[in-house]
Amino acid sequence: MHDHWINPSDYTMDCFLLFDRWVLRMIFNEQYPYPGDYITDMAKALSQYPYIDAFCRIKAPETIPFLNKTRSVPNSGWTDSEMRKAETAILQALETSVVYAYPEVMETVNYIRDWNPVYLYELVSLEDKIVLDVGAGTGRLAFAAAKKARRVYASEPCDQLREYMRDRIHKEGITNIKVLDGIVTCLPYEDNTFDAVLSGHVIGDDYDREIAELTRVTKNGGDLVICNGEDEFCRSAPNHELVTRGFSWFSHKSINGGTVYNYRKQIIKD
Repeated sequence: MHDHWINPSDYTMDCFLLFDRWVLRMIFNEQYPYPGDYITDMAKALSQYPYIDAFCRIKAPETIPFLNKTRSVPNSGWTDSEMRKAETAILQALETSVVYAYPEVMETVNYIRDWNPVYLYELVSLEDKIVLDVGAGTGRLAFAAAKKARRVYASEPCDQLREYMRDRIHKEGITNIKVLDGIVTCLPYEDNTFDAVLSGHVIGDDYDREIAELTRVTKNGGDLVICNGEDEFCRSAPNHELVTRGFSWFSHKSINGGTVYNYRKQIIKD
């Protein structure tokens, strides 16, 4: 069974005020996977927070059609209990986005909390390398890489997470990590920049586009590395999509009982 990342009772819809525009665009979408009537539950949840509806319309205008639908749901005298039940259901379904807004909570999630940097060091040599960590999150891979690499760039699209990493860099006096915005399909770096490009729990929405962009910024002879965190999922085989695209795979038993697969591919350019 999947361990939930949050207890939704500890949160309110106010966390939406911390979400980036791309997150709002993603979640205010009728196609978002949700085990119930998404529009009705969102209507019930937002009915207690009209300022969040207003905020989202300004920050992410593309969410307006969805928000209009929630406004059109008739309020049949919802009780406080019904509205709170819908709110916690929404927050549980959006738990990934919620922890992005609270980096200190994200650090306690098992895939970060229980991860050992040795798994990265076994995958690739980082000594004196110029390294990119894509979808850096709270910096699991970036801070580990910085202990060996000459320079590390941490690319992360969530503002809360970028600021969290910058605060840690300042607090610990780290001099070889630079944090920037950027998503896996559109990285703000020149071609052939990095000796090693790292990621974890990032690739999978569009393998061809994502791997092509990671390859673009990797030097000839450099490495693409996918180093995942620790979780409880008992996988029986490596990711077929990655294997067919030339990635070597390595596995280990997770401290949480699952089987974790990591991947590496050397990039050879004509």
